Amino acid sequence: MPRYQKAFVLVKVEPGHEKQVMDDLLKLKDVQEVHIIPGEWDLLAVLETEREAVVPSDQKVYNVVMEGIEKIKHIQDTNTMVSQFSKSK
Repeated sequence: MPRYQKAFVLVKVEPGHEKQVMDDLLKLKDVQEVHIIPGEWDLLAVLETEREAVVPSDQKVYNVVMEGIEKIKHIQDTNTMVSQFSKSK
């Protein structure tokens, strides 16, 4: 089993604050990447939370979003997707 749980968070930001929110997101330990994206959502944050035997990985992702990301100033909304299976080069 992989050691980390990966999740993707779409983020809506107040106009003009995208780069500031990117910097604030990258201050969070579990946020590995942040991308500005076109369309309905403004940013895509990539999370990696460490799997533990005691706390389910989905719960850890929830905690990062609710206790970290949602509290960042200028964020209007989020949509979180948790990866169940991944492959990469």
